[in-house]
Amino acid sequence: MDKCSQCGASVKEKDKTCGSCGAILIPLSVEVASHINLLRKKIESEPSNVKLYIDLGDLYQRYDLLSEALNEYQKAMKVDANNFDAHSKSAIIYLKLKDLGKAEGSFRTALHINPKSEESLIGLFRTYYLQNKTVEAIALGEKIVKSKPDSVEFRMLLKNLYKQKGDKEKVLMELQKLESLIPNNQQVIKEIAQYYKDQNNMEGLIKYYKKMLEMNIEDIDLGFRIGKYYFDNKEHDKAIEHLNGLRKKKNITAEMDAMIYTYLALAYFNKGDIPNAKNLIAETDPSHMQNIDEETQKRLASLFFELGQNNLQGNRVKVAIYFFEKAVSLDKETAGYQQTLDKTKNDVAISNKNFLNRILFIVISAVAACIFIVLVWILIHNKIIIHVEPAVDVVILIDGKPIMTQSEKPGVIVSPTMLMGPHRVVIEKEGYEKWQGIANIGFGKKAVVKANLISVYGAFRVNSEPEGAGVYLDGEVIGTTPFISGDVLATAHKIDIEAPGHLTYSRNITITKGDTVDLGMNSLKNLAGPWLGKIGEDGYMYNASFSMTIKQNGAQITVKYHHQPSEDFTYGGEINGAVSKNEFLVEGYVNYKYLNIFYWVNTKKKMVIKGKISDDWERIDGEHYVEGLGGHNWWATRKK
Repeated sequence: MDKCSQCGASVKEKDKTCGSCGAILIPLSVEVASHINLLRKKIESEPSNVKLYIDLGDLYQRYDLLSEALNEYQKAMKVDANNFDAHSKSAIIYLKLKDLGKAEGSFRTALHINPKSEESLIGLFRTYYLQNKTVEAIALGEKIVKSKPDSVEFRMLLKNLYKQKGDKEKVLMELQKLESLIPNNQQVIKEIAQYYKDQNNMEGLIKYYKKMLEMNIEDIDLGFRIGKYYFDNKEHDKAIEHLNGLRKKKNITAEMDAMIYTYLALAYFNKGDIPNAKNLIAETDPSHMQNIDEETQKRLASLFFELGQNNLQGNRVKVAIYFFEKAVSLDKETAGYQQTLDKTKNDVAISNKNFLNRILFIVISAVAACIFIVLVWILIHNKIIIHVEPAVDVVILIDGKPIMTQSEKPGVIVSPTMLMGPHRVVIEKEGYEKWQGIANIGFGKKAVVKANLISVYGAFRVNSEPEGAGVYLDGEVIGTTPFISGDVLATAHKIDIEAPGHLTYSRNITITKGDTVDLGMNSLKNLAGPWLGKIGEDGYMYNASFSMTIKQNGAQITVKYHHQPSEDFTYGGEINGAVSKNEFLVEGYVNYKYLNIFYWVNTKKKMVIKGKISDDWERIDGEHYVEGLGGHNWWATRKK
């Protein structure tokens, strides 16, 4: 508890005026405080002057002293119970304080005094709307749109009320009026399309779905409903074209993806394009098929059964059984699927038994001959054992052809089986001299060769602005600019140059034997210079342009900032911060200048700006915080 500076009475921290003496506890300008005191004195001398109470209440309300303003309006009512302004303005304050019951009573009284008050009519409508008094709100809303037929706000609210009431025809009527007022509004177009879907009006749905596509509005459920409609009406070409378009969309659920693939495969199959139907089924994740709706599962089962019959006619029995099993797993109620599966498996079992009896004699006869051939082959074939260092990423050619090799252990590579006699062995590895030799395979003996590969080197040089940037070779730091390397393996490498507060420079180079690659001078991009941006989102009250000029010294930056959201106040000054990799952060106090009725006031406000820098360092996105305004999204781009 604190004490009032005027009378010493106890006051709470949240109190704006003293309950004992009426002293104002929040800071106000001298002019405002004087004006308040003057009105109080006039009221003391003219206690029956209603206008003085109203004026004092208005002054309190202007400076957000809502309870105090309400108190003055109540005093005015005691003097004149039928004063329209006192009731109307009290209602507005009750609405701001979310005291909807009292707001409703005050608006109703104000309308009783002045039935033609549009402001009170709108206020009572909002009160009914917020209290979910649908019938009462609709009655007033219909009056309001008669006098404001082009009001998007009230048309939108009235549409919501009709939806709550379940009056679908009037919902559509309001949506159509909204479309005429705001023809490119995405929400309105999407709601009309959804309405036609709910009413199963496919002509209307298709018309508005096309509008949604023109406006880049994604709705996979609506799109699928149209594709299924084309299929159900046997318009297979249209179904294929439409569903193929849906496959390209992003953020499709696994279940919806399976349903799109199912109907697309069905459309291809019914059109007679069996290969495309099979390919689509093969691309669908089987686990997703269990989650699709029952109607789609039955249709998919019928497709699997037809594909099974098709393969059975082509004597592809194993494939046919696979499709029959899929049909049974998805639709256990159709007895014909299980009967066909059982019969096909039984026919295969009988056929296999007869086939085994026929080939048994052939196998026994062939075994003896094969044993003899294998023994002879082994004696005249063997392998080459290659010992190589280093053994990683080597290419081995035998007799001019690359071979598939296997490693027995590190550094030991075994060739495939080869015919006896001499073979030329060539070993190549990037960054090393080529090795060549001869390996002789004897009768029933392996050949062994040993190769130690010799490294070859080159070098590179690089410089940067600013100097002193870190130089990275294949991800490892090796020095700072200006930099001349020592021996570097003659192969492909990645070079990165990094300096605090600058965009990293990256380049792939190939070092050749004995050469020095000159990467020259590389100016690293920083954020210095003028930037322009916006705070908030389009259509919101905080959306405003701002400018800033960035000075940079390494990772440390100074931002000269200017932002004027309205004619009544501006923000400006210099704040400091740092850049780390692609992270941007500055904070400090800026000058805050605002118009306080009669004159400009200067003070300080804390500001924090942070964000992510784009990969090309031409844009920054993040969060902008100013004391008193809170946090909002922001972006800025480098001024060209």
